[in-house]
Amino acid sequence: MAKYIIAHDFGTSANKASLFTTEGKFVKTATAEYPTYYTNQSWVEQDPEDWWAAFCQTTKTLMQGIPKEDVLCVSFDGTYPNCLCVDKDGKPLHRAMIWQDTRAYKQAEEITKKIPAKYTADRANHVMQTDRTLPKLLWIKENQPEIFAKTAMVLPCVSNYIVMRMTGVACCDYSVGKGTAMVTMDHSDYADEILEAAGITREILPKLCDRTTIAGEVTEEFADQCGLAVGTKLVVGSDDSACTSIGAGISEPGDCYMNGGTSAGIVFKRKPGDTTTGGQTASSGSSFRWLRNTICQYEQFLAKSEGRSAYDIIDEELAEAPIGSHGVMFHPYLAGERKPHNNPRAKGSFVGITLTTTRQDIMRSVIEGIGLNINLILQEARDRGYVVDRMPIVGGLGKSEIVKQIFADIMNVELITYEYMDEAATVGAAVLGGMALGLYEDESAVHKFMKVTSVTKPIAENHAAYQKLMPLFEDVYNAMVPLYEKM
Repeated sequence: MAKYIIAHDFGTSANKASLFTTEGKFVKTATAEYPTYYTNQSWVEQDPEDWWAAFCQTTKTLMQGIPKEDVLCVSFDGTYPNCLCVDKDGKPLHRAMIWQDTRAYKQAEEITKKIPAKYTADRANHVMQTDRTLPKLLWIKENQPEIFAKTAMVLPCVSNYIVMRMTGVACCDYSVGKGTAMVTMDHSDYADEILEAAGITREILPKLCDRTTIAGEVTEEFADQCGLAVGTKLVVGSDDSACTSIGAGISEPGDCYMNGGTSAGIVFKRKPGDTTTGGQTASSGSSFRWLRNTICQYEQFLAKSEGRSAYDIIDEELAEAPIGSHGVMFHPYLAGERKPHNNPRAKGSFVGITLTTTRQDIMRSVIEGIGLNINLILQEARDRGYVVDRMPIVGGLGKSEIVKQIFADIMNVELITYEYMDEAATVGAAVLGGMALGLYEDESAVHKFMKVTSVTKPIAENHAAYQKLMPLFEDVYNAMVPLYEKM
């Protein structure tokens, strides 16, 4: 009789839950979207109740036709670093400030001046970035003191809230802890020097633990709500990036994959002593969704009438514009930028539009802008001695053949697609669940799940054309920097 692991991936826009056998066979998946609230130009928030509703919905969907007792554990990954303050009863005190929220740029600048330089030099702590939990928490402390006064715990990852709600245990793994910008240089504990400078106490921070830690079990109170059996084990898991790395088979120093999700970028298994190579953008994947929702309303109407995906229709139109989009260039900074520029005040822009510009030019320029921006991250890695000629691609952008070809041409890499690449994050979380149960020895168990389905190779003449565009792409950004400050 088959036994199962459920893995939950809490992304920026939706919760995806996948059911796997303990032998690594994918059974089925379920997805539930939740809204993001843009209540101010720099405020980006989500309601924890929406996370919980999505969790219950997807879990119940997966459990249809599956004996409850055959699900051995539920493991998690989620977006981070967020900032969610809860009271002594575990009740949220506000909407969560998610990683895209950039309101705390002043707090990020101020705390950077107060803490020892060694922490800001180690960019893996990202103290200076607004996406980290610490600047967000300081913003709450300064601007919403009534919330800070009631705060009993601060949760930096979506899944931390789900686990705490069901078990009463507030914990996060060391990778998520790193994203708080409040940990030591080796990321093994909270840093007293940082906490003292910020005026934050350890008592309100979740316990740091291994990602294979079993936080607790499903109780009667929650079994009916989510459809799981009482006693089902709940595994802490990790952040979405870490789990996607596992799911993409990234195991050796120097290995990397391209994340084609909301915060697209290049994620490396860094070499010893390297804390900075690679990274995620702020809104590259979101830019494609923005394109669909705003400029491509006709494609959405057509998709609905024909029973197709709007993205499939957009793909067809992307091919109608040439390399370079007839001179139109897009910078995908719709939520500020993390890598490659670390500029929360950056804004998205189109340049080069003329009376002859077509909708197809605009559409293709968005994809090219995403690719050119990510290529800056890859260039930095290559300058540091990393050799990258092929890598897996995961996430929604990896579903499109023409998008993959554009990216391959820009970066001059072969992009590998695995059978379950759309489930890479949940594959990684499932592996951690199996390790927690003692079913898998280590992360190499991921190879039970992996099978190559396609390889997208770069076209030399296309790469040469994009190489000519790279300097202009950087020049436009540099010219815009002083203007961003005025916007």
